[in-house]
Amino acid sequence: MSTFSCPNCGTLVSEGAAFCDSCGISLAAGAFPLLCPNCRAEVQSHDLYCDNCGYSLRDPRPPMIEEPAAMDADSEEGPAEIEQPAPRLLVLPAGTALMLDPDKDRHVIGRIDPASGSFPDIDLVPFGGEEGGVSRRHAQIARTEQGFVIEDLNSVNYTFVNKHKILRGTVQELKDGDEIRLGRVLLRFRIG
Repeated sequence: MSTFSCPNCGTLVSEGAAFCDSCGISLAAGAFPLLCPNCRAEVQSHDLYCDNCGYSLRDPRPPMIEEPAAMDADSEEGPAEIEQPAPRLLVLPAGTALMLDPDKDRHVIGRIDPASGSFPDIDLVPFGGEEGGVSRRHAQIARTEQGFVIEDLNSVNYTFVNKHKILRGTVQELKDGDEIRLGRVLLRFRIG
């Protein structure tokens, strides 16, 4: 039986599987655009290789990581800092990535409402936020020295992490792969 990479997390899944065993995303035909796990370009289910980067879609290997350039012996500068991938929220089940600005320490998640002057950093209106009960200023993700935390901003329909309600006024540590639900909108927190 042949396998392919999950478009959400890159895990190998058997062709014909209804859901990814690793991240739980629906693998129903047409439920989402297929993305190359190496460069995130859109690919077709019958493609053997990504047209954009040449990555093998049938015999996946870990995505290519460029090696840092070797330091010159005469160079007085230290090694270049390796840039970490920006954290992101994946809107489920489609897997659309909403990148968190790596230069900001706090990101308000909610829905834009110009009439009330609400302009959150991450707008969930295009992903069913209004119909799904997302408040204008629903939750906030903040960077700490230890990683990332999420806080409910007195939303009407609450914030849940891995199906556990976050109490107002408290913060919850976020780990890679955590499921976040704001009202009825489902997200997955990813780092790296």
